[in-house]
Amino acid sequence: MSQVKLDDIKNAYNRINKYLNRTELVTSELLNQEIGAQVYLKPEQLQKTGSFKIRGALSAMTLLDKKQLQNGVIAFSSGNHAQGIAYAAKLLNSTAVIVMPKDAPKIKIKKTKALGARVIFYDRQKDIREEIGETIALKENRTLIKPFDSTHVISGQGTAALEVIEAEKNNKKFDAAIICASGGGLTAGTSIVLKNHNPNCKIYTAEPAAWNDHQQSFLANKRIYIKDVEHGICDALESPFPGIITFAINNKNKVKGLSVDDTEIVEAMRFAYEEFNFILEPSGAIALACLRSAKIKFKDKKILIMLSGGNISKDRFYKYIAR
Repeated sequence: MSQVKLDDIKNAYNRINKYLNRTELVTSELLNQEIGAQVYLKPEQLQKTGSFKIRGALSAMTLLDKKQLQNGVIAFSSGNHAQGIAYAAKLLNSTAVIVMPKDAPKIKIKKTKALGARVIFYDRQKDIREEIGETIALKENRTLIKPFDSTHVISGQGTAALEVIEAEKNNKKFDAAIICASGGGLTAGTSIVLKNHNPNCKIYTAEPAAWNDHQQSFLANKRIYIKDVEHGICDALESPFPGIITFAINNKNKVKGLSVDDTEIVEAMRFAYEEFNFILEPSGAIALACLRSAKIKFKDKKILIMLSGGNISKDRFYKYIAR
């Protein structure tokens, strides 16, 4: 199994931190009172490209040699990894091709193209995006940057947690963390950092109830494939199975799964807007939704919540949170 160590994450941070926004932790007395705990939120929707995904993209791409950068990269993504790769390619004077589902949110397609990427669409129901990506990579001699099942990407995603630990180094250690999960890269990177800081820290994935492949996989102690499920509001979290590398890391670190329905996710979006003036996409608010749904688990604890992204059109956002 491919391993990711704390030093890999520290090395990634040294390579990429000059390109990043340092997103500062926020807290709320209203939320603390509701949960009966000390809650800290990491607002990665304020990160460049509107999500944490730029971290993994830069981590992988800063390791490419001059020839690989000249040849360019390719990635498959429903939108946030797409923007991360497109932006990283622009920063590093490379080029990017992105394979996106034709039903991806229009705002994510628009932003990816605006960053200079060439977008190729596929049909989620008929096509296999991995095959399309690998074919183009071979044909055009591009480097394929996977969205989560890559040690370099995982190392990059873990840098968000490094910033958290640095900010809280003189305070009480975290008892728990809740992180959104699609393929599990952010969870894997975060779990490595937090478990090194506090071996007793409990890590939870946050998923839509209908797309809870991580939750099911942890219970079964093997990777579970989600089949024939309708798409919901969390377009960024609809990977049907955990990654191979990510699941191995997360299972080793005894990660557990939480899940919520769309109503709970929208309520978390509304709370974050009213309390912090944050505009979160549904996938970006799901960790907060899981915290509020399972609050009894976290009473009297110090908890980290990863707010993972805010790539949503204003029309769609305000439609969701309208009472």
